[in-house]
Amino acid sequence: MTNQQHQITCHFEGFEFESAPTPQTEIPNAYLLPMGIPPKLLSALQIDNEPDKRYIVLTYQATNCYVEDIYSGHTDSYRIYSAFIDHFAVAIHLIGCDLGSDDSYPVYSLLLDQQKNQIWLGQYIHSKRFLIRWQEYTYPEPILTPEQREQIQTNLQNFYQEVVQNDDQYPQLSAQEFGELVQDWMRFEQEAIYAITEYLDQYLLNALKLAEERLQEVEKSENAQIMMYLSSLIYRLKQRQN
Repeated sequence: MTNQQHQITCHFEGFEFESAPTPQTEIPNAYLLPMGIPPKLLSALQIDNEPDKRYIVLTYQATNCYVEDIYSGHTDSYRIYSAFIDHFAVAIHLIGCDLGSDDSYPVYSLLLDQQKNQIWLGQYIHSKRFLIRWQEYTYPEPILTPEQREQIQTNLQNFYQEVVQNDDQYPQLSAQEFGELVQDWMRFEQEAIYAITEYLDQYLLNALKLAEERLQEVEKSENAQIMMYLSSLIYRLKQRQN
């Protein structure tokens, strides 16, 4: 069940309802990509379809794909990330938008809305702020006394200490078991890449039309770098179709 309650602000003469933050209201010039979230993309990035994981931010950091929700972030499969953002149907919308690289911090990011099955492109700094706003609105931090906070911290420390002291309860995998897990993951990863590619392929013709339109526009502005990139994208796609 999703948590969609409105935040209520109390005033002297009554109450005021504050609307939930959205990508449109919180991310300046947010651009909605003309496709939904490809099947198996998020499961391959170890993201569950849970209410608190409704919004996911995707970039490239720390030499790998970087996935963030309202609680934390983690690196994940570059092959899955590449199958998604390097597909022609997606790449055509990302021209000039740096999602990050080995040599640069991300300027832009993709914000995935699991509930509405939407993908938004916007500046990374605003996507990060949106995650914070969404958490504050939907899952606000409870009001705790200093004593309660101290007790929570103590409980966490006791839990971690117990885990460390009883690590024998979590036996290590044998080489064979580890190898089987790796093989299972590789099979699943390949299935996910196939599903992502198959889904995005249905948007190829529209993407090619858009690329040719943009190529005509940049030819007028004589932007040689974008002209070369677009020409390369179009050439590779037409070669694939043949």
